[in-house]
Amino acid sequence: MPGGNGDAATARRLCRRLEIEDARYIEIESKRRVVPSAVDEVRKYLRRRRGVKHEKTVLFFDQFLDTRDMILFKKGASLRLRYKGGGGKVYLQYKGPGFRSRGVLYRSEFSSERLLHLMREESRHDIVHFSEVNVADILDKHADPAMGRAMRKHLGVSIINRLDCGNLLCAYYKEKYSVDLGAAMLEPSLDQVHAFHLGDRGPHPVSTFWEVENEIKAHSGNRIAPKLAHLDALYELDAELGERFGLAAEPLDKYHRCSSFFVTASGARKTGTRRK
Repeated sequence: MPGGNGDAATARRLCRRLEIEDARYIEIESKRRVVPSAVDEVRKYLRRRRGVKHEKTVLFFDQFLDTRDMILFKKGASLRLRYKGGGGKVYLQYKGPGFRSRGVLYRSEFSSERLLHLMREESRHDIVHFSEVNVADILDKHADPAMGRAMRKHLGVSIINRLDCGNLLCAYYKEKYSVDLGAAMLEPSLDQVHAFHLGDRGPHPVSTFWEVENEIKAHSGNRIAPKLAHLDALYELDAELGERFGLAAEPLDKYHRCSSFFVTASGARKTGTRRK
């Protein structure tokens, strides 16, 4: 299990387990479900807790991508086009299969540069159609080589070439907070998610829910050592929220939580992140 000393050996072990080359791409976070009746109290607690600073409230949405037989879902990975800034800023983001330790999720996270050619304006084609976009081309031309190497390692070239389906859309209302830990920081957020399945007859509501995410980040260069050295602060805040408000731990990321109904209904095998 990752410890708090943040030494190079721990970073190498994490990279081997997540099948990536660079520990800067490791995301470490906890997640808990929030029932609607508890939202106001959780919000008040975060805004009043000592050391917690409210940063901002943002609105954005994701279009999750997969193959038609949902191979990424089954592998425990996710890929999304993230639309920010009112839809004018588009990025391709990938999160690889991960594992959990002490209720905390470890996984890889990558993002492309801003994709200017995917911007849409006042058109019924606001959502990307794969006659126009090729994921392999984005990886080759608009992403750090580490992102392409990780996806080829986790998925394989043939699966990347089959990523032609984007039927899940999630809209987010996110209240972002921060806790300064010195070389690292906690970034808790209170999120409301509206998920829609994009079918032939238009968007169909799938789910609406609230959750609390709590990610640990380094202040400089996304280095892994400060994150590992301050894991106790992540454990402490996660435990406080769970105990004070009776919040259950959420084992699934947004893509797997929103898509699990469709996979179960179709008879496909449901898989999640690996547990240690």
